Amino acid sequence: MIHYLTVQDILWINGQVTDKVNPFKYAQLEEGTFFQYGYGKSEDVLGQAGNFLQGFIRLRPFSEGNRATALVSALTFLVINGYDVTLEPEKAAEWAMDVATKQRTGAEAIKEIAVPGGRPVELKPVLRTEVRVIVARYKDAIDKVGD
Repeated sequence: MIHYLTVQDILWINGQVTDKVNPFKYAQLEEGTFFQYGYGKSEDVLGQAGNFLQGFIRLRPFSEGNRATALVSALTFLVINGYDVTLEPEKAAEWAMDVATKQRTGAEAIKEIAVPGGRPVELKPVLRTEVRVIVARYKDAIDKVGD
């Protein structure tokens, strides 16, 4: 079973990373959220996380905080699906910007920082707790990647 973030989850995450409610384009937000799904083969968590990271950054549905939202959301997607994230906080901004500037693909970036956690995937993960942990750990990177 794979857990997915909803449009409402992404709206909440954007509020967490920007500390405010931002205007957004609903069609782009919905399309960006759907990048998590691997149509025809929804069993590739790493590939789906990479597609999400890259696609969400490209679509930019929010008036601000798009890269930060993509960073936190992609890492959350990995964690709620049983992966550990090895991305060092001091390298996170550069890692995300490399995807934003097309220095590497989302799939390449995700494969560099995700390892199976070796624990069962929670039946019902505590999403907001996981997001808060990620936001606290990567606060400096979130501030640097901005938009």
